Amino acid sequence: MPEHDDDVPREEPTGSPDRVLDPGMLTAGGPARSAAAVPEEFTEQLRSRIEAEGGTLLPGRTCEEADMARAALAALRGWAARRERLTGDRADLMAAAWWSGHRNVAELARSADVSRDTVYEDLRSRGIEPTDKTAAADPLPRYTPLTAVGVGGLAALSQSVTLPAILTEEPDELARTAWAVSNALERIADLLDPDSDNMRQWGRDEVAHDLAARLATALSRAQRVAVDGVSERQLAGRALSRIEAEMADERFVVEHATVQLFHPDGDRVTVRIGQAQFSDFMPAGWTVLDTDRPLRELTGAEHLAIRTALDTIAETLNRPLTPAAPGEGLETHRDDGTARPGQEGTAL
Repeated sequence: MPEHDDDVPREEPTGSPDRVLDPGMLTAGGPARSAAAVPEEFTEQLRSRIEAEGGTLLPGRTCEEADMARAALAALRGWAARRERLTGDRADLMAAAWWSGHRNVAELARSADVSRDTVYEDLRSRGIEPTDKTAAADPLPRYTPLTAVGVGGLAALSQSVTLPAILTEEPDELARTAWAVSNALERIADLLDPDSDNMRQWGRDEVAHDLAARLATALSRAQRVAVDGVSERQLAGRALSRIEAEMADERFVVEHATVQLFHPDGDRVTVRIGQAQFSDFMPAGWTVLDTDRPLRELTGAEHLAIRTALDTIAETLNRPLTPAAPGEGLETHRDDGTARPGQEGTAL
């Protein structure tokens, strides 16, 4: 463990060591960089881990900012680790290029900016004899399982590129998307290593759910990127084209949906979701909301988010609704709600 400077103030952690923290605390500040204070338990654990690296946790950090502080040192450590693995990584990439069909040694040498002798050495170190013409005629698939070291290095590399881009007052949406993907890669690396700090602290269930949350954040950011400079008519047309393509494949699509929202104060709001038709005053395919509460106009990103959610519902339900053999499987329902005999299932 690195020595601490004598002039660096230290605080002893006051949180219970047995307390398991929710990984969601890491991102509770949210993409909007809210001013919500970091939970004290997390602050103490973060302080301990940063001080163990010889640093000092600055006051006033949001959860998102604390996430950046943690990743900054991880990215530096990842750079040092990659430096030691460069030769092995190059040989792995050389073998991957070979088995994907690139059998020209000169081309491989040019692409990697190495000599032909290095190409031969790399390939042979991975069990490939580049002079064997018979093997070259029939590429074989080579499968290598993911490793915590490999994905962890990828996460560190990604963070080292994306972290500087979001250390600004107003990072752009594409940078935020890349940052969320970088953190998702880090969670994948955690899941591949049961002995990682995060797996021991949180457990597989929480780490896996945090992975899903980070991917959801990345999706939300990517949707904002997708609508930048795109008109409502274009977005609506894209949604309509997707619906028509799904129906052409004889798949179910969400025609309309009703959602009931519940508020902690006991208030309930019913919202009906549909798509504009050609006869409506808005572009066909645009998301239409109907409720007894005042509604402002949807933004492009909100339309895309709702459309994505409905597509996910349809895609998920299409699997259990796949037609089964006669007399077996799921039932279908008439408009009056009664089921046709010989099948089983749930009415939509």
